[in-house]
Parts: sequence; structure tokens; C-alpha cells
Amino acid sequence: MKFLKFIFFLCVITLITSCSDDETAPKFPLSSANLVGNYEMNNLETQGSEDATSSSGTTVNLTNTSTVGDTFQLDFVLNANGTYTASGQYRTVSTITPNGGATSEESEIIVINATGSYQLNSDNTITFNPETGDFFEGIFTIKTFNETSVILSQDQEEVQGNTSFTAKVTVGFIRA
Repeated sequence: MKFLKFIFFLCVITLITSCSDDETAPKFPLSSANLVGNYEMNNLETQGSEDATSSSGTTVNLTNTSTVGDTFQLDFVLNANGTYTASGQYRTVSTITPNGGATSEESEIIVINATGSYQLNSDNTITFNPETGDFFEGIFTIKTFNETSVILSQDQEEVQGNTSFTAKVTVGFIRA
């Protein structure tokens, strides 16, 4: 009986370890040819903070800001020649929480009419170089890429004197 249990145990272990994961191979590989297309913005989220460093080296958080986009009417076209256009508008709602203060909310309509160039990098990032308008600039990480959507993120940091501004931007697009 012990021998049969041992054989059964070996069979179960063999079945478990021999199962392969078919999900490891990308079904739609990230390439310049596959990235080219017309997209519509469908998501925008930003988390930011403003911190100050005192002369003694202590860092104090001054403000946290959370921004969410909605009412997207923005078209984004990535061309095969490495250029892009973005046109349309969307609304942002920002929740601002100062350290020790009352939270406030601001909304704004963002109008975009921009052109530029882009380069797909080998490390799952894409670099945007704007030529006109105020849209994407710099290196974005490609978080999700498939036949129907692209999700990009960027960590930003700017220092002015003893004050630092940091933000994490996530923006999503669906293929039109």
C-alpha cells in the first residue's frame, strides 16, 4: 500500500511540475510596427507631492495632490515614421491636501493640440520629444501593451532650491 501511495505521489508531482505556463509568451509583441496606430485617451491619474528640506536636512511634506482625468475626447496618433499628433480635450479633477490644512478640489479643462516625435526603446520604454503644444515629454514606461490598449507611466521629479516636486503619472489609451 505504501508503494502505491508513493507511485501516486510521484504521478501527482510529475503532473504539477510538467504543466507549462502558456501565458509567458506575449500574444502581441511590443514592436514599432505593432505600436503604430490611432488611440483614444481613456485614463489619466497623477499622484504628486511637494516637499521642503530644511537647512538641518529634515524633509517636510508640504502638499499632496491626486489628479484624475475624465470626459476624454483626445485622439493620439503614433505614425510609422516616428512622429505623433495629439488633439482634443479632457477634464482633470485635482484633490489638493496641504499638510495640516483643509483639502480642496480644482477642476480644469485641458485642451491639447500637439505634435512631436517618439522612439520605442528596447527596455519597454518610449521617449517623447514634443515639437508643438504641451503633451508628453521624456521617457515613459510601457506598463501594458496589447492589441487594444496601451498604459504608460512616468515618474517625474523637479527640485527648486530646497523644495522638491515629485509626481507619478499613469495614462491609458485604447486603440481606435
